[in-house]
Amino acid sequence: MNEAQQILDGLINNFSTDQLCRFFRAKSRKFVKQNDNYSQYNDDYFKAGIKLGEIKFSDTESLLVCSFGVKGELSERAGKRAQYEKAKSILKSSENQIHSAGIFIFRDQGGSFRFSLVYPESTGTQRQWNNFRRFTYFVSREFTNKTFLKQVGAGDFDHLDNIKSAFSITAVTDLFYNEFFKIYDKTVKETQKINKISNPEMVRDFILLFCIRTIFIGFIQKKRWLGDNERFIQHFWSEYQKQSFGNNRFYARWLTPLFFEALNSPQGRKVSCGNNDFCKETELNLQMAPYLNGGLFKIKKGYDDNAWIVPDKEIKEFFDFLFAHSFTIEENSLEDEDLQLNPEFLGIIFERLVNKADGAVYTPRTEVDLMCRLSLVKWLQKNLENPIRTENLYELFFKESAQEDDQKSGSFSRKEAQEILTKLENLAICDLAVGSGAFLVGMMQVLDDVEQSLKHRYGINGKDLFERKKQIIKDSLYGVEVKEWAVWICQLRLWLSLFVDAPDELKNSLEPILPSLDFKVRQGDSLVQRVGSKAFPVSGHNIGLSKALKDKITKLKSLKLQYFDNKSDLNDWELRQRELAIYKEILDTEISEKIIEVRNLKNIKPAKTLSLFGERDGGAQVELELNKDKITILEREISDLEEQKDALHKDKPLVWSIEFADVFGEKDGFDIIIGNPPYVRQEAIADPTGKIKDKKEYKNHLQEMVKIDFPNDFPPKLKINAQSDLYTYFYIRGLRLLNPQGIHTFICSNSWLDVGYGAWLQDFLLKRCQIELIIDNHAKRSFSAADVNTIISIIHAPQKRIDENKFVKFVAFKTPFEESVFTENLQSIENAQNVTSNNVFRVYPITTKELRESGTEFTNEEQKTLGGKYVGDKWGGKYLRAPDIFFTILNKGKGKLVKLWEIADVRRGFTTGANDFFYLNNEEIHKWGIENNFLRKTIFSFKEIKSIIQKNINFRFSLFWCPFDKKTIKNTNALKYIEFGEKQRVIVKQGGQKGKTIIGYQNISSCSNRKYWYGFSADWSPADLIINSKVGERFLVYINQYDYFEDKKLYGIFIKDKEKLSDVALLLNATISRLFLELFSNELTGAQAIIDVTVDVVKKLPIVNLKSLESYKLTDSFFSRPIQSIFDECGIDPQSSVPIELQDPRPAHDRAELDNILFDSLNLSEEERKDVYRAVCRLVWNRLSKAKSV
Repeated sequence: MNEAQQILDGLINNFSTDQLCRFFRAKSRKFVKQNDNYSQYNDDYFKAGIKLGEIKFSDTESLLVCSFGVKGELSERAGKRAQYEKAKSILKSSENQIHSAGIFIFRDQGGSFRFSLVYPESTGTQRQWNNFRRFTYFVSREFTNKTFLKQVGAGDFDHLDNIKSAFSITAVTDLFYNEFFKIYDKTVKETQKINKISNPEMVRDFILLFCIRTIFIGFIQKKRWLGDNERFIQHFWSEYQKQSFGNNRFYARWLTPLFFEALNSPQGRKVSCGNNDFCKETELNLQMAPYLNGGLFKIKKGYDDNAWIVPDKEIKEFFDFLFAHSFTIEENSLEDEDLQLNPEFLGIIFERLVNKADGAVYTPRTEVDLMCRLSLVKWLQKNLENPIRTENLYELFFKESAQEDDQKSGSFSRKEAQEILTKLENLAICDLAVGSGAFLVGMMQVLDDVEQSLKHRYGINGKDLFERKKQIIKDSLYGVEVKEWAVWICQLRLWLSLFVDAPDELKNSLEPILPSLDFKVRQGDSLVQRVGSKAFPVSGHNIGLSKALKDKITKLKSLKLQYFDNKSDLNDWELRQRELAIYKEILDTEISEKIIEVRNLKNIKPAKTLSLFGERDGGAQVELELNKDKITILEREISDLEEQKDALHKDKPLVWSIEFADVFGEKDGFDIIIGNPPYVRQEAIADPTGKIKDKKEYKNHLQEMVKIDFPNDFPPKLKINAQSDLYTYFYIRGLRLLNPQGIHTFICSNSWLDVGYGAWLQDFLLKRCQIELIIDNHAKRSFSAADVNTIISIIHAPQKRIDENKFVKFVAFKTPFEESVFTENLQSIENAQNVTSNNVFRVYPITTKELRESGTEFTNEEQKTLGGKYVGDKWGGKYLRAPDIFFTILNKGKGKLVKLWEIADVRRGFTTGANDFFYLNNEEIHKWGIENNFLRKTIFSFKEIKSIIQKNINFRFSLFWCPFDKKTIKNTNALKYIEFGEKQRVIVKQGGQKGKTIIGYQNISSCSNRKYWYGFSADWSPADLIINSKVGERFLVYINQYDYFEDKKLYGIFIKDKEKLSDVALLLNATISRLFLELFSNELTGAQAIIDVTVDVVKKLPIVNLKSLESYKLTDSFFSRPIQSIFDECGIDPQSSVPIELQDPRPAHDRAELDNILFDSLNLSEEERKDVYRAVCRLVWNRLSKAKSV
């Protein structure tokens, strides 16, 4: 222990304010002890108020430290709200508004204390004295207080950020996670060893069940529902240790009766009657344990029926670790977080286990809450029969940024309130990759919050919190996870959220307390549903169901609800058979209808047609052919349906129409799909169930799923970009699962907004779905621990046609969500018709039609009339990440900006297929004596290029260039070199043959398809300009006066009007072009610090129309001098203590001369010109800084 930790440890055993002051002095030499009397803040509950002192970090930032005694005994819950209010009132007082934050210590006479960091939220540099955050450690001698000692005792308090880190839930969960999984992995290993189990995955799941159940017992005993003892399980374990420790009997003889008898049967029933090792008191406590049921303490086949042993030593290690932490039965809120084991804390921990396997990341509480509330507002907007002003809905669902005690909650009549309640109570909400259930819990909390607000206002009677939460889960929440153990974790999270609010009288209930969640959270692959060769569609069979079938679906729903309440006479297997039977009957009905249609078509006699010259049967023949085609199609459909039905008997996957037959039968899909899908790059995509071993085969099934879900948009021959990330398929499936009035809300990687594989998803959305909002946050990454930038998207369910003139709104928040998501801001975004920007957010409204036109490419004039091809656009770069000056340029450039492809062609540079053969250095050329007419000077890398025009280039390589047959080059050294190449052993470095050793370059697939394997097209000509595909700090576009060739890593630009070559070169070398490149290109991840410029980006680069350029004169030296880093060119120091945005740019004289030609044509003001330099330098510096941090 360091000095501070030793003082803290002593403080826990013997609390005193002197010791506290010693602690703060040890943490920071800036701490100034004051011991001022704060008796003015004493009242009936608080006493002995003292201002211990303060830590001054700077002239504008300081920390207040206060201590209070409380009357009565402290617990995790006792006085918690009152203490928070006291801390806020002190910080809000005029004398203390100089402080940025405060640490408040509330202690009782027994020595327990609450150690809290409280601070007001800030908007920019302005503190909001009505919106606070609190983070708390509850400290008691009864606990080991391990996390508190480690987090608060370590490091220093010399900066406010350091203090916030000590109170960070992320840091605390990291600590718990790392130690938990070290013990978990060891327990798995030892359990597998002692039981001699061959399947390690089964053991991992079994031990996870043990951990989940034990953790839940920690919460049960926290409510004193086991023997009226908060330390029941520790005493239970201690009793065993005295009897049999080391015999490895604890799990089988002690925990098994606790799990599967005591907690899974009504009170009063004896546990292990006549065959147990318990003392009488323990036996009685087990007999009176609460009847939980719900599935958590039900024997799970394949796991709990194997008589497996968990070694005593590992159980001890796990118990010692787990119960060294204090449990709390308080749920965290957005502004008040306890740094103890609470339901949300455990949700974060177990979500990381799910993510470790599936590629997702835990969604922070703030983002979850925002997404839930926005989804509900948008769903109500389109589903209320009597429309309500959007302003009222936002006020109902969101906070104001005004006074905390002056919150609005919307203006509604009783009738309107009742309709909102009815709609909300009948929602069907689903998360396709539910993880630990963060979104289901978030929806439950938001729905309860809003419903209670309305019911309280209009005096509508409601249930207690436990029953309300239970009802919301029962009526509205659904989820799917691919791994069975992940389903258990989600169920645990929902049970915990319910259990912490269970009233004490329930502990004596003779009915099960917890609901059964088997039909709420289902196991399976959300994306691919196949048995053998047959794929199952989402739905489509439910159209026009008979009344009898609808009645069966209604009955099935009723049975599921009974099962949820533990009142069903059917078990889970029997209910699943009912689901299956209904689905089969739906298929049988459809098969019968198609058989009848085939019979009718076969029985139709074709009508004969008459002409002026008598009978002829040409028209009849056409009709007959049409009938044959219809019959063929119908018979194929019947065969497919029969195959589906037969496949269900084999190995049934999750089939949406079966598992959620009640939702699809009654609603034709879910009302809201919400979640955070897994992010898995294309090369890592594999079958999560493990049934399909070949990755390529599984990816083919994903593409098949898309085509089954939306066959009209994705015909069989259409290719979906093979590089697509897994989350793109989740988008498609999520949209398919919605009913026509539904809302789709995801938080996921922003890559699809900009990368090539996002084009097909963009295209589909623009054709079929109204995109409502795309939201980014520039101030705070949602997933700071993951190397991924995310956006939130809100999209309406697919329609046959959408209104192309409706706005898609791209919103970039400039402050963290918790400081900006207030009614007035959301209402401003809702009302925005033009680009709107302030200190909090920027919104860019653009119509669907404009988005489509911006991403459509026309290769010729004819295509402009036909509509062209949608090839994708840089939505993220243009509308979210772009600085404000970008929009100023677009606005002032209306009618003046064109895309480069309109005045030039762009091509990728030379691909040799075998660089080792085709690129020769001077030594190799000399060795072979290759004639000059077979060599071409080729720019291999822009490291060779220093200036815009450069003649004397130190070429590393020359390209072997021979577009002739061997007869033509007879008796040349070039032919000898070719023949040498045809005999060499070659290790293939790329393509499908990568890694193989073959004889002769002519047998490499990248060369063998050419007319002459060693030759290239004689038509290949030098480009006018050359641009790099990878851009770091330095950027230039080279004027190719000397007819050099360019390698594949470079792009050639061919000016259509050669007389304008110098003008185009000038435009492309201007700083504005660099700004566009930074915004439209993809940033390569990791430590590369470069942007990846594609041919498509170059083709679409906006440049000033040459007609808009006035006559100009430019210093010739600019083209021949070395081009420096962007910071030197713009005259900005990114490492200065003055932020880039506040610096006065000092661009190089000739750089400014060039840029002013464009600035003048766009009528930019002096400040706007400076903003161009600042914006480019900020974008580049952010990229470089991010790379350095990797």
